[in-house]
Amino acid sequence: MSDFISYMRASAEKRAALERYNAASASLTNAQVMERLAEIKSQHEPLASIAALSLSDRDKLYAAAFYVAVGRLPEDFISAKEKDHG
Repeated sequence: MSDFISYMRASAEKRAALERYNAASASLTNAQVMERLAEIKSQHEPLASIAALSLSDRDKLYAAAFYVAVGRLPEDFISAKEKDHG
């Protein structure tokens, strides 16, 4: 019976470790998101250039979301920017 008890303890320790791992992973993800948002907020030019274009609000929101997620402006946005300034 002591082998089974050892197994149950080891299994419980593994579950506890997995819970700690998942909590740490979630915390890291949240910290990365907050860092990215702070980085974007500190950069005036990309967001100002999106706001200045004569695009629909929907297209401006898409361009901003794309910039946040991917880290660059979408290609069709760059074409529209060149058209406005060209």
